[in-house]
Amino acid sequence: MRSGFPVLSSRSCRIAVCTAIVVMGGYALPVLAGTPSSSDKKVVELKKIEKKYQKLKIGEKNIASAMSIIGKKEIDHASSAASIYSILKLTPSVNEYQQNIGPSFPVFTVRGVRMSQLAQTLDGIPMTDLLYGGQGALLTNNVGSIISTGQIEGIHVYPGVAPPDRGGFATVGGTIAYTTTTPPEKSYADIFTKIGSFSTDTYGFDASSGSIPGTNGLRIYTRLSRTQTDGYIQHTPARYTDFLFSAIKPYDDGLSQVTGTLIYNTARANLASSPMAVSQLEKYGIFYNYPLSESSTLQRGRYLTAILGDRTYINNRVLVSAKAFYIHKYSYQAGYLQPSYISPSYPYQVSLSDASVSYGPLPPTVASPGVVPHTYDPAATFGSYDAGEAAKTQYSGSTTLGIVPKVNVFLPHNDITVGGLVAQETSGPGGGNYFYGSLNMPELYGYNSLYDPSGKAQRTVYSGYLSDKIYLLDNSLHIEPGVTITGVSTSNYVPANLYGSPPYPYTLGNYDKEVLPYFGLSYDITKIIVAYASYGKGARFAPVGDYLLGPKGSTTLAPGPETVNAYEAGVRYVGNKLYLNLDGFWQNMHGMFSFYDNLITGLTEYANIGEEQMKGLELSGKYEVNPEWSVSGNISYTSANYMNNFAAAVTPSSEQYGYVFAGDPLAFVPNWIAGLDVSYHKHNFYAKLGESYTGPQITTEVLPSDLTNPLLANATVPNPGVRMAPYFLTNLELSYRVPMHNAHISSVTVSLNIENLLDNTYYTHYYQFYKQYNFFGVGQPYYEAYPGLPRFIELGLSARFS
Repeated sequence: MRSGFPVLSSRSCRIAVCTAIVVMGGYALPVLAGTPSSSDKKVVELKKIEKKYQKLKIGEKNIASAMSIIGKKEIDHASSAASIYSILKLTPSVNEYQQNIGPSFPVFTVRGVRMSQLAQTLDGIPMTDLLYGGQGALLTNNVGSIISTGQIEGIHVYPGVAPPDRGGFATVGGTIAYTTTTPPEKSYADIFTKIGSFSTDTYGFDASSGSIPGTNGLRIYTRLSRTQTDGYIQHTPARYTDFLFSAIKPYDDGLSQVTGTLIYNTARANLASSPMAVSQLEKYGIFYNYPLSESSTLQRGRYLTAILGDRTYINNRVLVSAKAFYIHKYSYQAGYLQPSYISPSYPYQVSLSDASVSYGPLPPTVASPGVVPHTYDPAATFGSYDAGEAAKTQYSGSTTLGIVPKVNVFLPHNDITVGGLVAQETSGPGGGNYFYGSLNMPELYGYNSLYDPSGKAQRTVYSGYLSDKIYLLDNSLHIEPGVTITGVSTSNYVPANLYGSPPYPYTLGNYDKEVLPYFGLSYDITKIIVAYASYGKGARFAPVGDYLLGPKGSTTLAPGPETVNAYEAGVRYVGNKLYLNLDGFWQNMHGMFSFYDNLITGLTEYANIGEEQMKGLELSGKYEVNPEWSVSGNISYTSANYMNNFAAAVTPSSEQYGYVFAGDPLAFVPNWIAGLDVSYHKHNFYAKLGESYTGPQITTEVLPSDLTNPLLANATVPNPGVRMAPYFLTNLELSYRVPMHNAHISSVTVSLNIENLLDNTYYTHYYQFYKQYNFFGVGQPYYEAYPGLPRFIELGLSARFS
């Protein structure tokens, strides 16, 4: 834990919850446990309870699971180069990298479990894509995100399996819980701007109404910002626009409240079309990339989220709440590759998004049942298949609707929570996928289409949980049993493909149900030392893209869920100045998705046969030397291995599929990760110097295409013999607030961020590859890599009007 001490005992927490609802809405009312009172003493007591309640929202010292917190201070001081995922590196066992400044193609793991296998929540609603996991299907929604760093005030990280009321949906390795900015109690308006390296600039405003007179406590907050950058990798410009509107309205004399949140974020970014050949990076510079006129991959993303919530005080024992939500995501990608780079005579793979890589030669097809027709003849129009298939565009989108109800019951010796999730995500009909010899293309179904837009994928989730926290032995022993029951109905309607085989149209679907138990135990050895242990089972449901038949059929018509049995034990020290947490974990993952697709024979196979195991140790802490100085840090060791042989996605980003062998380590999961921060805060001055270490990582290699075993021919496999080099990064954060004795401007804040202060050169991704042509690896193997962020300097200025 890096940002504060979870100092409340759970007994005081539950008392605070029972009574703090009377101060919801941002002001204390003369009411206690439903009994009116106007005495000053009661008001003072309620204010004390409110402070405890706010700490309760951060965490309990005797929670039976490992937990890390990133607070508002860490988030507010992050630079424009950060994203909601890169900031997670402040917590143990997190490895993350991204392609560019800001939210651009993030890739991360927690204890070796990749992003698509983790649950993410936003104010308690599922932020994870229900159809695919993570942010969505491969090569979609890679730029921008549902929420940005400027729109959140806190992050809770629960590795492993969290208690049912905090676990989110569909995880086999952890939950990331984001909290949006709550409308502040004070009224103000801020304008801000930042100027940084690589022509990066950010500007915007935020405003808080405070408690609006005559509205019985209505508070409104809004924020609008824009960031644009040329990118630290050549020819990767990006632009992000983020908007947040939120409101809180107390009612029932302040005992209850309604909340509303509206978020609209957009992004437009050019991605590196593929990792670059290391030989070219060594020759032309580590940040070299092809000009956009020769190779380009443009993505646009739009994310609209609306949340309406109600929390109602029934009596001093029962609190009822519910949130309804709507999420719409839209993704567009356009890729182009100069034909000479497609040719097998060119030794490097420059792009993975042109049509020739995915489909090979595409002669015209005639309309017939189950066939996507295209009368466009790429060879006749542009002289060759390579030239006529050099460009591809893709549109996709999805809409999610749902509700998250919850009931808290506070009894003398236990707290019961009953909650659930009912949600449905739908993708299609609509969208499109087209190919041509240039990006200036017609997009006409029947002419140059690769996809039938009448396809539709849908997943409906019915989930409920029951959690109890029991207090025994004079409130020193805490037992937390719980169970989650989740039913998932999935269908994928596929009207046609390019080949007309197998018979079309068809729909693949199934209904899966999982019972997921949880049991946690914590014991207060002393008032400041807590021992804890927990067991939990988690499940992730198959991506809807796996509900597919290949041209020659599939061995599994609809895959089932993959599951994890997670065990944790630890000890936590919570003193006035010192916080320490030491825990060990053991996570056994079963029925992992196994995917094999032979583009030459047309055989597609899906099965739940994979086995993985993650185990390790984590140590984190914080020490307040005095009111000005503090030191915090973490160190973690993770051993992540495959337990059997199976066809698998072998990288955290899932962009490489291949085969793994029992005993092999998971690729790109460092054994050792560590961080150390030294902070100074006095009056209006803040400074933090941070150092992080990412240890060596196993890489991957692509096997030759001429192997007799079809599972291994041209397959990507872990390569334990070649490790990516470890690296250290040093970051500096400075800010100074200057009070202004002005009728309108109350203060001006100047900030300085320097990422990678020592300008270390390092790779975040590195592997061996073969040039791909017509589904075969050609030429000689070579190494490709993504470079990490170089020194990034950003100067910020903001003014507050109040």
